[in-house]
Parts: sequence; C-alpha cells; structure tokens
Amino acid sequence: MISTTATDLPRVMQCLGSTEMVPALPPSVTDEARAEGTAAHWLAQEMFDGRDVRAGMRAHNGHVITDAMIEYTSQYVSALDCGQMEVNTSWGEVRGRADHVVCRDASTLTIDEFKTGFRTVEPYENWTLLSHAIGWCISNQSAPDRIVLRVHQPRAFHHKGPLREWCIDYQMLMSYHARIVDRLSQAPETLQTGPMCIKCPALADCPAARERDMRAIDATAQTFSDDLPDPVLAQQYDLLEYAVKAMEARRDALGELMTHRIGEGHAFQGFGLKPRYGHTKWNTGLTGGLVRAITGIDCSKDGLVTPAEAKRRGVPDAVIEQMTTRPMIGQKLTRIDEDREAREAFGNG
Repeated sequence: MISTTATDLPRVMQCLGSTEMVPALPPSVTDEARAEGTAAHWLAQEMFDGRDVRAGMRAHNGHVITDAMIEYTSQYVSALDCGQMEVNTSWGEVRGRADHVVCRDASTLTIDEFKTGFRTVEPYENWTLLSHAIGWCISNQSAPDRIVLRVHQPRAFHHKGPLREWCIDYQMLMSYHARIVDRLSQAPETLQTGPMCIKCPALADCPAARERDMRAIDATAQTFSDDLPDPVLAQQYDLLEYAVKAMEARRDALGELMTHRIGEGHAFQGFGLKPRYGHTKWNTGLTGGLVRAITGIDCSKDGLVTPAEAKRRGVPDAVIEQMTTRPMIGQKLTRIDEDREAREAFGNG
C-alpha cells in the first residue's frame, strides 16, 4: 500500500502516478509564503493558549510576526470553539496532523483547517479534512453522528466568506475511508492531470502535464465562432479558464526549475536572476520611544507599528528609508535584454 500524508492526499487521489515521480526540485527552505504560513500556525497556537503576542516578535521558525498576521490569525482563532490544536490524525498509511479538532458529547466532530494563502480551498470532498476525520474516529474509537469539515481562509476572497463548511454523517465518512484505502492499494501506473497538479513537486517534468498544455495551446489557437450555443459557450469558457490556471501552474514550476539550475551554474539565453526583497522592516534595536524622539510622531502600538503605518502617521519617506531595510529573501527569474544590460554596464544605455 502507498504511504502518503493527509496534505498530499488530494494529489494522490487525483494522480496515483505522482507518487512515483521524482521531484524536479529539492525542497525549498526559503519559500516566503510557506514560512509565513508556518509562522501563522504557530501564532494561532499562541493565541489559542492565551499567550501574549505582538508585532515584531519571531515565530519558532524565525519569521517575524506582523500586524497583518495578527489580524488574520485572530479571525481564525476567534471562530474556534475550545477543543485541541495540532492533533495527530495519522491512520493506516496516511500521516496527518489537524489544525484544530473539537468533539462535543461524541455527537458532532468538527475539524478545522487554517489556510493563510489567497488560492481558495473548498471543504467539499476535501481529502485532507476527510483523512483527519477518519484518523480521529479510528484513534478515539468513535462514530459521531455528524462530522463538520471547515476551511478558514481570512485572506482569500470567497462569496461565502472566510469560513466555509461541509457536513456529512459517519456512514458517508466511512465510504470515503473505503475509497482512500482502495486508491492507496492500487498500482501507481497512471498519471492523471487535474487541479491538484499545482501541488505536485514533479510538475515541471511531468509528461502528462506537458501533453495537456500542448493540447490547450492547440485549442486556444482554433478559430473562434460567435455562433456557439449558450451551453457550449459556457463549457468552452470553463474549459479554457481551467487551461489557463493549469498552464500558469506549470509555467511557475518551470520557472522554479530554471531558477534552481541557474543557481547551479546553468545559463538560459534571455533569462537571468534578480534579487527578490521581502517587506520593509525596522532596523534592529529601534523602539517606539526612539522613533518618537527622532520624528516627534507616536509610532507605538503594543510595540512599534509597521513602517507603512508610520508613514500613514506622518513620518517622512526619507526618515523611514534611513531607519528600515528590505531583506533579500531570494531571487526571481526575469526576462533580460543582454545587449541592453551590457550597454548600461558600460555607460552606453
């Protein structure tokens, strides 16, 4: 049987062959979005336990906590009802850890998932949440009448708001359990493209994704007819919208692979790396009192406000520039004009 994690389960359920694919890139240790997500989950635990938090402090992974992180994380924590954070939900060959679990009187089990990104995630048939519920029921030898699977996304726009939920009964949960077991028992012989390709570490090298993208290019190159019946028009639009997202995901994967190879000494004509900077941060040692002494403007709020807030309060740009830095957090792939850059280097731009 194939071993996986609850996080990777949606991709495995879509494409069993992805478990045999070799990742095109080594695991990233400098991914800013991933680091922020990890820090936000740590922050949620601190808030849930009632510990003091403030902007400027560092999470366990070294990421600096900002006012914005405190705001969107507090929205998530305020929606929770007692229970436990970071609960082990491993079962069978699936390793898992749920963000939050609560079960009242063994009648209703609620599983919460905290998402800090902007790409919307739905609770309906969410294999990660289903796996967490299955693992909890097995570990606790419990069969709740009602299982509520909830996704919290404070920063992603959704017409249903930042909190969405999907309710099922125990019998339906066990039917999903059977489907997972059956899927993980199969031979990983087939590659299947779909929405979860965006999460695949082998996307850049995947032959199925490459073939799908070439078909999408052919489809978009076909002559457009404005005589399409309404149902066909809607279907074509939906199909192309999916194609655009799929191709953007693979473009980003190819870009990451090129970035990695340039770092190893490879060269790609017309492309190079340029620095990527993080958010503006105060220089080490600055306090609200010191900034007020220098500028005459109060910049305190449970510590020192962000540079952006200080600017809104009237601190001049030139002063902020002297007291802040923008740390380089990596490099990004950029299309370059080599001839132009050479001219500029020799003062002939």
